[in-house]
Parts: sequence; structure tokens; C-alpha cells
Amino acid sequence: MMGDVFSGDKFTGQGYTVNKAGRDINQVVSSHQVGSAAQLDAAVGELRALIDQLIRDRAVTPDGEAVADPAAVIAAVRDNPSRLQELGVAVAGGAKDAVLSIVQGGVAAMVVALLGR
Repeated sequence: MMGDVFSGDKFTGQGYTVNKAGRDINQVVSSHQVGSAAQLDAAVGELRALIDQLIRDRAVTPDGEAVADPAAVIAAVRDNPSRLQELGVAVAGGAKDAVLSIVQGGVAAMVVALLGR
């Protein structure tokens, strides 16, 4: 199995290709693992919304990069599975790397890892 590849303005991984414009990845070209760009966008939106809530709850640092209260992060993921439905589908479908290439940081990685269990 080949790992993810970044070349020029494209990021390619298992089952997806993402175009990179400027500093932010903004367009999925193909995504047979997730199903569609809209599904990937929904998964990313769910992850960002959860991180925003965890920042407000002070479970993560204000920049959203580090976990301040691991138990609160675990509870937020485990206690509200319907809030992370699209993200769970994306992770189960093999698009973990695609999601984490768009939303980076330790908190995002922890949430995605918890969903992958």
C-alpha cells in the first residue's frame, strides 16, 4: 500500500486527490473512499464545530491545537455520536488522512483516532 503523496499543488492519498490553493486545501478532485466532496466537507465541518465547542468548554487550548482536558475530549466524542456522523463515515471509509490534511493539529488527530476505534 502506498502512503500519501504531496507534489506541487496536489495531495494524493489512498482513494482521494486534493488540490491545494495558497496555504489552504480547498477542493477535492476525486474521493471514492468518502463518496463525494460534499461528504468530505460535511465531515470537516463536524470536526471544526466540535473543536470550536471544545475551545469554548476550555477542554482544548484557545488555538485548538492542544488538549487541556483529555477526559472532556473523549466524552465529547463518545457521548454524541450523532454529532459526528459524517466524520465517522469518512474515517471508516478510509478518508482519515484527507480529513487530517484539511484540519490539522493534535486535537483533530485525537478526535479522528477516537472515532477510528
